[in-house]
Amino acid sequence: LITPWNWPQNQISLKVIAALIAGCTTVLKPSEESPLNAIVFAECIDAAGFPKGVFNLVNGDGTGVGTALTTHPDVDMVSFTGSTRAGIAISKAAADTLKRVHLELGGKGANILFADADDDAIDRGVRQMMSNSGQSCNAPSRMLVQREIYSRAVERAAQIANTIEVRPAQEEGSF
Repeated sequence: LITPWNWPQNQISLKVIAALIAGCTTVLKPSEESPLNAIVFAECIDAAGFPKGVFNLVNGDGTGVGTALTTHPDVDMVSFTGSTRAGIAISKAAADTLKRVHLELGGKGANILFADADDDAIDRGVRQMMSNSGQSCNAPSRMLVQREIYSRAVERAAQIANTIEVRPAQEEGSF
């Protein structure tokens, strides 16, 4: 289970808990940019009394540790959330041992705005696109706008986008 830096606890919980409930042993390799959630999660698993070896945590970079996991003959499946570039590399590496591979490489969701959409719908769409600095695989990447409200939607979207300040997450009011 290879998880990304964005939304680390969510990704860890979704992947690991489902695997454990299904009776699978797991090896988690979190992003080297956000390993602390995984370390705390491992401590919780240990405190809960899981047998040794049911949950395993390895930290390191994708090139070294990720490659070792995707090519190891005892690993039956790789679940990866991250970039398309890394997903392609994982697929190629896993092919030699016929591993099952599950990839979440980003989405291209759209907000659809019809003529009766109000400004709140436009505001929410822009904010969803830009939350977490736009680094969410389920964030919409575009708006499909009915012709009758196109000009109003573009103007409103620009107004909202121009009010958003990107700053460190620990700062109050950060987006």
